[in-house]
Amino acid sequence: MMQIEKIAIIADDYTGAGDAGIHFARFGRKVELLLHADAIDRKCLENTDIALTTETRFLDPAEAGMAVLDMVRRCRTAGYDRVFKKIDSTMRGNPGSEVEAVLAGTRLAAALICTAMPKTGRTCVDGVIYLGGVPLHLSDIGRDPFHPLSSSNVADLLRLQTDLPIGFIGLKEIEAGEAALRRTIVAMLDRGVRLIVADAVEDGHLAALAQQLTSGDLLPVGAGGFAEAVARLSAPAGMESGGARKVVLHRPIVSVVGSLTEVSRRQAAHADRSGLFRTIDIRSDAPQADIRSACEARLNGGDRRQPNILLRVVNGERSGKISREDGERVAEKLGYAAASICDIVPCRTIVSTGGSTSMAVAEALGIESVDLIDEILPGIVVGACNRPNGDIEWFISKAGGFGDDSLLTEIDARCVGV
Repeated sequence: MMQIEKIAIIADDYTGAGDAGIHFARFGRKVELLLHADAIDRKCLENTDIALTTETRFLDPAEAGMAVLDMVRRCRTAGYDRVFKKIDSTMRGNPGSEVEAVLAGTRLAAALICTAMPKTGRTCVDGVIYLGGVPLHLSDIGRDPFHPLSSSNVADLLRLQTDLPIGFIGLKEIEAGEAALRRTIVAMLDRGVRLIVADAVEDGHLAALAQQLTSGDLLPVGAGGFAEAVARLSAPAGMESGGARKVVLHRPIVSVVGSLTEVSRRQAAHADRSGLFRTIDIRSDAPQADIRSACEARLNGGDRRQPNILLRVVNGERSGKISREDGERVAEKLGYAAASICDIVPCRTIVSTGGSTSMAVAEALGIESVDLIDEILPGIVVGACNRPNGDIEWFISKAGGFGDDSLLTEIDARCVGV
């Protein structure tokens, strides 16, 4: 077990901060997801871990690196000496420049990087990311309109943004045992390797990698799978097995689908056909007045047989890569629409898909931070809202690129009321 006083989980978007931070919460640590860095200072005297979003996924690599370095310095000033750097399991955003920035801010010898999430079918073999057995760049995620990919190799994707020396640990080295793996890592450090990319196809591999962090010279970098392995090692006494907390979700749910991935589109379409949701489609170019009118027209005198509300964007499709500005504009409109809905219909549970959308919705609803409570399904994170004078109790976030088509209706099945 690692004895860690306070830890900061730093991600490049809201959903990343949530789906990494939730594992530390499940293993008995108090974790608060802060929407803004200014709140770090008020946490310095509290025994609370923090999950943070730098909102840097759509920045250029140099700008993203500077923002992350500033965040690391602020965390360390506030007493957060340990950092888990959350990166997207499919390497979207600026993982190379951001990991380099965290190394500079922490002065650790190297980063131990593993993107695998075996529980969701995301593995890494010979340095290549696979989604359900399909190489990343050939999957739906590889065709993400914001981050289209031409490679599935972790080292190749890192080299697009950093010149730090890269080493590789395969399954054979991981399965050789703790002492042998440590010798492999030490040999890499002696050669000047700063980024150590590791394979994993099962949770046992992630646990073996996490055990190497007890030396204190490595920065843990990865997605939710590696975060869970690290969280288990840092659990308070008696909490090593983890566990869920009691969460009672209430209808109506407002489900906001802002991700443009094909997976999210299918989930929204399934929810629309289920009969459990009143669907409001928002045009990506609609003015605010039209958005408010559309919400009022759909919700006034609503049908109790459709207790929930589905909010999605239409006419957002474009060929090729979509700009940061496009994404921010769509997220802002969805945030405004979600706030309008909550003005018209009393809502206690919000479900938001996609990192930029989740941030925009939380801000529009006046949520200042979220206490991470539970993961009700893999990657589906429930947080208790800290919102002045608000009735919204739960904020559920999900990254856009995974989950069954029925995911939104599965969340409804866990709710009570109406």
